[in-house]
Formats: sequence, C-alpha cells, structure tokens
Amino acid sequence: KIKDAQKYSAEAMTLAPGHPDVLYLQGVVDLNLRNFADAQDVLEKATQIDPTHARAQAALGMALSDQGKYEEAIPSLEKSLELNAGNPNWETQYTLAQAYYKLEKYPDAAKTAQAALTTSNGKAPDIELLVAQSLVATGKYDEAAQALRDYVKNHGDRPDAAKAKRWLDKLVADGKVAKN
Repeated sequence: KIKDAQKYSAEAMTLAPGHPDVLYLQGVVDLNLRNFADAQDVLEKATQIDPTHARAQAALGMALSDQGKYEEAIPSLEKSLELNAGNPNWETQYTLAQAYYKLEKYPDAAKTAQAALTTSNGKAPDIELLVAQSLVATGKYDEAAQALRDYVKNHGDRPDAAKAKRWLDKLVADGKVAKN
C-alpha cells in the first residue's frame, strides 16, 4: 500500500521533519517509488543526524547502488552491517556483494554473497548466481560449478535456471571444470 505509506510519511515529515526515523521512512517510500535521488537526499540527512541508524545506512547504500554509485554505496552498507553485526540483514549483504562485484572486488563479492546466501535461509536463491559469478571471477571454478549445479537442481523451475545451466555448460566447454 505504497500510496498510504506515501501519505503517512508526508504527514510525519510535516510533524517531525528532522527525526531520523521519519527521514528513514520517507527514504524507504522513495526507494519503493524508485525515486532513488530523493531517497538518497533524505537518507543522507537521516544518517547525518544519527550515524548509528543501521536501517538508514542500509537504505542509503541501496539508494546509491540503485543509481550505480557503487563506490559511494559501500561505506553505508558496510556501516549498516557493522552496526548489526549480531543480526545481519541478507538484503544489505546482497547489495554490498553486488557493489563489490560491480567494482571488480571479486573476493569480497564472493565472501559477502556467500554470507548473504547463508543469512537468507533460502529466501533469495538468486544470490547463488552472484556467488557463482564471483567464484568464477576469482578462479574458483569447481566451487562455482557446484553453486550452479545446486541452483539448477534446487531451483530448476525459476527463470534463471536456464542461465545457470548455460554458465555451467560454458565452464565445461572452456575446460574449467569436468562435466558431471
């Protein structure tokens, strides 16, 4: 009910325009409306007022990442995970892994994507594809192939299963892994 959220967040902004929770709420509404630059603006304000607001840090990182500003996104995403070290958010981990991958920081991408996959408890199987891509980029072909086989086996009904199968076939064709 994004229209209701938009209405209530606008009302909250008039009542408490400088409160970090209100700014966070407005930022999340803007993210859902795909107004990434607006989301970035209000989330930057929220994190300036309260640098320990883990959810605002994560949302800011996501707004930046959605705009292709990966280098800028990483500090906010890392800060969010640092603040929530005991209870990491898989969506934040996944966004961070994607940013690392886009910036060709493949070992960090692989490690963070694997953490996101574990934390998600199966809620986001597409993370396995990023794990596989990152492993290929780091030369860990057997591990990448296993991730792709697992994805095809466990999620063969998903649209990306054909893509995973093509990637696996390419690894075999290129002589990177044995056919199984």
